[in-house]
Formats: sequence, structure tokens, C-alpha cells
Amino acid sequence: MNWIRAYGIGLLTVLAISGCVTAPPAPEPEGQASNQAVLEASFREAVQAMAQGDLAEAQARFGQLAREYPERAGPMANLGIIAFREGETETAKRWFERVLAVNPRHVQALNHLGVIARNAGEFGDAEQYYREALAADQDYAPAILNLAFLLDIYLGKPAEAVELYERYQFAASEPHPRLEDWIFDAKNRI
Repeated sequence: MNWIRAYGIGLLTVLAISGCVTAPPAPEPEGQASNQAVLEASFREAVQAMAQGDLAEAQARFGQLAREYPERAGPMANLGIIAFREGETETAKRWFERVLAVNPRHVQALNHLGVIARNAGEFGDAEQYYREALAADQDYAPAILNLAFLLDIYLGKPAEAVELYERYQFAASEPHPRLEDWIFDAKNRI
């Protein structure tokens, strides 16, 4: 069980981070096409800097976008992801909460807040965040797997976890190679 817990903690962190760079902001109303093009170009440059590991540059670009477009969730979400990657949990939490003020159904922010809550031992809050993410997007693979781990490893509900592990198998583009082992282990504990 200890190897599962240790492996699960590491995987939760990786899953929370991987694939979470949000899409460009939604289009603006008609007549603002050039402003939208500038916004999208700036956003792409920030995403590219983040993908290349230049977190300081990405943070500066997303910060500028967040100041100029406070009604857009994308730049704030990415600032939260950067803070999370840097181990700045409280800063990340504040950014994700700001994202939810703009878009209460932002799956990446909900999933990250779930990971933050789980890491703090706030399992009820973590479960709520993961379930809210799945209510917004029932196929969001990171939240499916994070909820499965929470139920299986931390809340002792392997039967519920098995259903989620199997659901993750279909939702993930590339399910984790150890998934079958986790399902087998959880079924043995039912």
C-alpha cells in the first residue's frame, strides 16, 4: 500500500501539471478583430515560453495579459499552473480562485485546487473540486484519475475508485501503463 501511496502522490502532481495549458481566450465581440489577434498572438507566445520551460518569461507575459484582460481566465490559469510548478501553493491557489471567479467551470483550475486541497489533507474539499471539474467536463482525464486516487488511497473507497479507473482508461489519450495494476489492486481490496 505504501508504494501505491508514494507512486500516487508523484503521479497526482504530474497529472495535475501535464496538459493543463489552457486554450487561447475566447473571441471578443465583432469589431475588435485586431485586438483579438494581438491577444491571441501574445497568448501563444506566453504558452510557447511556458512549453519551452522559460517560466519567468511565460509568467511575465501571462501577468501582462491578466492585467490587460482581467475578464479572461486563461492567463490567470496559466499563472496558477506556473506558481504550482514552482511550489508556490498559496499563490497558485489565489490564481485558481481568481480563475473560478471569471469561469466557475474551469476544469484545470478546479483540478489544481483539488490537488492543492489533497496535498493539504483536506480530502473533502479535494473531492468536491474534482467532482466539480467532472461536472464541467465528464471526460477530463486528470480529474477522473485524481478522484480515483483520492477515493482509493486516501478515503478507502476502492469500489468507487475502480469505476473511475476504468472510466479514465477510456477518457485518457494514453492511459498510464500501471493502470491495470491499480485496478487489480483496488478490486482485491473490495
